[in-house]
Amino acid sequence: MTTSLSQTLGFLFLMACFGALMNPPPYLLIGTNFLLMGLVLLPSTDQLLKQQLNLVLDIRIKSAIIFLGCILIYYLVPQAAS
Repeated sequence: MTTSLSQTLGFLFLMACFGALMNPPPYLLIGTNFLLMGLVLLPSTDQLLKQQLNLVLDIRIKSAIIFLGCILIYYLVPQAAS
């Protein structure tokens, strides 16, 4: 992913995280999931992981984390009854 797109999506996931954390307790897991997804996308997190842990996340691993996070959010968000 390009850096600007990665920064934008990471920022949006972090905003969703803080929005979810302001809701009742079931949304804490959703907010935590958004936080993880946002941190995975931010380029500054890549630099921090590389410096502190000597760990480099491949684009496939990042994509898998985002994909699984979206599926988890789908199952966690209460569905509206029709």
